[in-house]
Amino acid sequence: MKSRNLRAITPVWAQRIEVVRENDALLITGWGHIPNPLSPQQVPPEQRSKLDILQGLRRYALRHLGQPHERAGVYQFADATDDEKLIAFVKEFGPVAGKHLKMNYETSGTFKLKVRETLESLRSEQKQFAEMVQIVQQVNRNGRADFATLRRFLYARWIEVMDPKLSAIADSLNLGPNKAKDADLIQMAHEHLCLEFNNHAPKLYPIDGEVIELPNVDVTGIRDALYFQLRLDYLAQRTIGTCLNCGGHFTVFKRGTRGCNERCRRALRNQKYWSKSKDTINAERREKSTERK
Repeated sequence: MKSRNLRAITPVWAQRIEVVRENDALLITGWGHIPNPLSPQQVPPEQRSKLDILQGLRRYALRHLGQPHERAGVYQFADATDDEKLIAFVKEFGPVAGKHLKMNYETSGTFKLKVRETLESLRSEQKQFAEMVQIVQQVNRNGRADFATLRRFLYARWIEVMDPKLSAIADSLNLGPNKAKDADLIQMAHEHLCLEFNNHAPKLYPIDGEVIELPNVDVTGIRDALYFQLRLDYLAQRTIGTCLNCGGHFTVFKRGTRGCNERCRRALRNQKYWSKSKDTINAERREKSTERK
């Protein structure tokens, strides 16, 4: 019987990952690499969520900072603004776009991989992806975009990438940093996002009599899977929120949600309660302190 909720499994880069830092680079070893997508029928139900990288990218446990802190993993990479967070992400998911060193066949029918990825490359990939997230966030705000933010990120991308296609679009619309109108920026953002997503286009795979679009997770890393997950939020016009407690990004499924997970939402509720009740609480504390004296 076919799974109603899961049409296909895009396997994780590796089922066990080891990361060793060598100066300004990471040597990443992965055991249990599966090169092609699987039918859910090929995997026991209790193993599916662990083996499917897209499920992992939708919900990521930030284990390296103490207690589990759930957040969408695709945005965890966007928010990985220091080396500690980047290395933790690689330990969980594998390289993003490294250099393949070695592959060995395992008796289980899977592969053992070795990949080297520099921290400079990881920082660059994170920066580019974070800018894409910021652009998608503004485009998906349904007419409430922060045009100053959108303008800043768009022109930063054009200047840095120097893509001739982007230059041609800008020239055809006669736009520049001081000329672009707010209404034109949304169209320019869509043009830019489409060009970028097309650089990480999914592939077609036959699964259980269907043909399904899925990201390519190859031996070098999971970059295409990251862009695939962001592409899904872009096409669905999902709101991307910024957590008011930790500042991280997250997909908003319920209007008015201010925190990226239950811990942050609880912290925000506590902050709100304290702001509203601190005078009363402090007065009660002073009164009890006076009574003890």
